[in-house]
Amino acid sequence: MKQIAIVADMHGNWPATQTLDRDLKRRGMTEIYCLGDMVGKGPSSKDTMRWSLEHCKIILQGNWEEGIGLKQYPKDEFYYEQLGEEYMALLPTLPMEHSFTLSGRRIRMIHGRPLLADAVGVHREESYFRPLLENHDVLIYADAHKIGMRLLTGRKMVINCGSVGNGLNLNMVQYLILTGDEQDETAPFDVNLVTIPYDNQQAANDALEAEKRGLVKGDLFAKEVLTGVYARHPKK
Repeated sequence: MKQIAIVADMHGNWPATQTLDRDLKRRGMTEIYCLGDMVGKGPSSKDTMRWSLEHCKIILQGNWEEGIGLKQYPKDEFYYEQLGEEYMALLPTLPMEHSFTLSGRRIRMIHGRPLLADAVGVHREESYFRPLLENHDVLIYADAHKIGMRLLTGRKMVINCGSVGNGLNLNMVQYLILTGDEQDETAPFDVNLVTIPYDNQQAANDALEAEKRGLVKGDLFAKEVLTGVYARHPKK
C-alpha cells in the first residue's frame, strides 16, 4: 500500500510547518504533495518555500504564488525581498494541477484559485464541483483553509486538505494522508484528515515582529493564527 501526505497553505508560518515536519517524520511519510500557497500572508515565506522544495515531490501553484511571482501587488515588496530572485522566478512556473490514480480512483489535485474564481468549502452546492470532476473520481484542493471531505452522488468525492499555517475554524496544522494501491483497483482507499496543535502564540509573535520590518497586515495574520477567524474581510 502507498501513503501520500497532501499539504498546502503554509503561508509563511514556520512554527506550524516545523510541527508538520515532525509529524510527517514520526509517521515515516516520504511521499508528500503540496497544493500551493507556501508563501504570503505570514512572515517566513522563504523558510516554508524552502521546506516545500526540499520535501515535496509535487508542488502546485496557488493564488499567492501567482500574485507574488508576477508581482501583481505593490504592497508585497516584503515577500519579493525575502524570497530573492531564484525563488521569485520559480513561483509562476509551478503547475496548476496534477492527476494520478490510487486504488482505482482517478484523482485531480488543484490549489483552488487561480483556477477557481473564489475559495470555496466542500459544502458548496454539488453542481459547482461537477465540472471539476469530469473524467475524475476525486477532487482534492486547498485554498479554503478548512479541512473536510464530502461524498457526492455517482461515487464522487471532494476533499479539502485544509491549511498547515493558516487553519480557519480550527487553528491547528491541517493536512491529509491518502492510503491506497497504485495497481489494485479493488484495494481500499483511505482518507485520513489530520489536525495537530502547534505554537500559535509564537506564530503570532513572529508576524507582529515582521510587521515592524515591512510585513503588511501582520497584525491580521496574528489574529487569524490565534483565533482561527478570517480577519482580512470580517463580516459586518
